Amino acid sequence: MHLLLFFVLGFSVLCRGDGLRTSELLEASRNGMVLVAAHRGGYSNDKADQAPENTLANLAVAIRKGYDVYETDIQRTSDGVFVVVHDATLDRETNATGKAKDLTLAELKALKKRYRDGSISNESVATLEELLNAGKGKILFKPDLKPGMIDHFDALARLVSTLEMTDDVFLRTVFKDTERIQKYFVNGTPKVEVMIKTRNLLELRHVIETFHPKAVHVEVGKGEAILEAMSEAIRFAVKNGVLVQTHVYEDPNQIEELAKLGVRMFHTNSPDETLDYLIKNGWRKESP
Repeated sequence: MHLLLFFVLGFSVLCRGDGLRTSELLEASRNGMVLVAAHRGGYSNDKADQAPENTLANLAVAIRKGYDVYETDIQRTSDGVFVVVHDATLDRETNATGKAKDLTLAELKALKKRYRDGSISNESVATLEELLNAGKGKILFKPDLKPGMIDHFDALARLVSTLEMTDDVFLRTVFKDTERIQKYFVNGTPKVEVMIKTRNLLELRHVIETFHPKAVHVEVGKGEAILEAMSEAIRFAVKNGVLVQTHVYEDPNQIEELAKLGVRMFHTNSPDETLDYLIKNGWRKESP
């Protein structure tokens, strides 16, 4: 049924290998296709792919596999460079200990990333700028602002703006940051896309009326029932032309229910399985 909808709408096949414009992804989502946002780029086969999470090699794999959105995490070095590091410490992700914020970029670049099994790869820590440049025009990005990064929102926004990627990057953060972000914009920070995590219709309405975003995040917990209040929030966003993202957890019933409500981006730890489900159940076309 859903595949018929794609043909009626005249979808072209979305193939990463031919230099896909990321604007096409957003247009496709408006016409019914559900996008897959890979948590930390996807990492279930990191060693076999020789691509530990949140690395340039991992980004290349995500593009090749057809993921639509690359979710990553931002921290800042002691000399003011944004880098792609998830954990509070470097212990699990690299062959070092300590915190990214206490090291210079040169010191971080000397480290090697670990695979999920703890073994050492040949990959180094990527800067946010390196990651964005490598995927420009091929995939959307959703960098999460780790604690304290809201203090550097202006610099982040200026980086995204300088790279001319304001339509390709969603800076995701929590609802409590909305007031500060609004002040940044009022004080001259370049307008970039923010994806705010919301928990109810009241928060969602405030975000839409304040920022007029292209996308918003609605919190859905693992195994959580889709209550009427949550459904109302999703429908409100959809009615206002805003793409809705939620988390999904390999629960086909929840995925189907959310997609039917109008959710058009799924953030997932299992991008391969989620992508496969969406293709098999008519929520998107398969790339050749």
